[in-house]
Amino acid sequence: MLRCDFCGKQSQVVIRVALDRDYDRLTVKHHKMYACPECSKKKEEERRKKRGAVSGTETS
Repeated sequence: MLRCDFCGKQSQVVIRVALDRDYDRLTVKHHKMYACPECSKKKEEERRKKRGAVSGTETS
């Protein structure tokens, strides 16, 4: 079993988004963190909301 770095739950699957529009964790030094599917979905929604606020439009 793997453990989510965000909520601490054990999970069969963890996810790490390293590259997305205006989001780059491949070239920036940082501590790598992995998320369970639920936390990954929540983080993706937060990124989309933030991206919409920056560009002035909401993305779906």
